Amino acid sequence: MNIFDQAMEVEKEGESFYRQFSLEALDKGMKKVLMWLASQERKHYNIFKKLKEQRPASVTESAVLNEIESIFEACKVKELCSGVNASRVALYRAALEAEIRSISLYEKHANTAAAPQKEIFLKIAAEEKNHKMMMENIIKLATRSGE
Repeated sequence: MNIFDQAMEVEKEGESFYRQFSLEALDKGMKKVLMWLASQERKHYNIFKKLKEQRPASVTESAVLNEIESIFEACKVKELCSGVNASRVALYRAALEAEIRSISLYEKHANTAAAPQKEIFLKIAAEEKNHKMMMENIIKLATRSGE
């Protein structure tokens, strides 16, 4: 399996996790976070698909990230986000592990890739680090809530 097929599979797995989690979330803010994560994984999938097809691709930053961070801050300060399902912590941890694997895969490939692929892999790895941080926050909220 080539790097693009591998990356597309990782991104498809992440999107599936987040879409499922969003269906289970009761809190509107948490649903938004999870749907945003799913859309980011889909965006990455499409970038890797373009690269595989040898078409031009680029990574653009999302303006929603600041809004997502404010949702997590509100969850911490106001004890909100009861929509995080504590019974799903094992699955949240699996999603976290998938993010960690993707970061490692993309950084490893960036070390051997030429420009512009190198920059794309590094940018996506950086975005995956944000996703990792979000999943860590979701796990903290789920274990704190004890639902």
